[in-house]
Amino acid sequence: MKNKDLKEVMIFFLITIFLSLFVFWGPIALFKVPTIGFNSGAVGPVWAIILFMIGGFVPSITGIILTAVFEGKKQAKQLLKKAFQVRIGFKWFIAINLTAAYFAVSWIIIYSALHGNFNYSKFFTLLPTILPLFIFGPLSEEYGWRGFALKRLLKIVNPNIASLAIGLVWSLWHLPLFYIVSTNQYEHNLSFLTFMISITSSSFIYTYIYIKTHGKLFTAVFFHWIYTFLSDVVHGGIVKSNLFNLLEFVPAFLIGLVFAFMLHKVQPIANTVNDKV
Repeated sequence: MKNKDLKEVMIFFLITIFLSLFVFWGPIALFKVPTIGFNSGAVGPVWAIILFMIGGFVPSITGIILTAVFEGKKQAKQLLKKAFQVRIGFKWFIAINLTAAYFAVSWIIIYSALHGNFNYSKFFTLLPTILPLFIFGPLSEEYGWRGFALKRLLKIVNPNIASLAIGLVWSLWHLPLFYIVSTNQYEHNLSFLTFMISITSSSFIYTYIYIKTHGKLFTAVFFHWIYTFLSDVVHGGIVKSNLFNLLEFVPAFLIGLVFAFMLHKVQPIANTVNDKV
């Protein structure tokens, strides 16, 4: 069974990375074709925008299709429903919001310490983007990363190893975005190394929430949603500098260590996650 789960995860990782690097995002990045900026609007040809948008859904599409292949259509339909099973309890609703807010507050503190003047109006001006972000963020990814890969990895390795593996592959999947004209990563000249540290560190948070809520996929979707919105708000309200780009991974790294320590103490996945959820 462990070999089967590992094989399925490896197939998911390979397909997802291949499609990102060589089919959808990689060619756009290689030839510097502009696509779309959610803050500035469409700036590139329609075909490039279509490739860009489809590329963002690759993790979820791959996860859903592979679930149908390995488990059957019935399980694939169940997986689709899990992202909308919103009853997670008031405690986790608050905990997820506070964890996401930790990142935003930390970034603002770092920026203020560097004598920056944060534009708080971004919390209101970017509010209309919150619903599109639900689709073009968590829904486009979480069926794959947590709904397919994490579910299987937790059966064969400990939670910290599972978090590290997904975090590294998840980071690599984003790599072309750093070379695609009009993306936030490209326009703000972000460092891929610091981004990778941040994403990999945050992966431990997703794993902890997923396990402690007995495999409720919506908790990962919800955290991804709130985190992405607050990240867009903060990064849209500051003037980037090389020093800020260097320091912004620190909050993620620190909280990642905390969650890694907590994951070290959680029960084995077989005793905590109910696949029928």
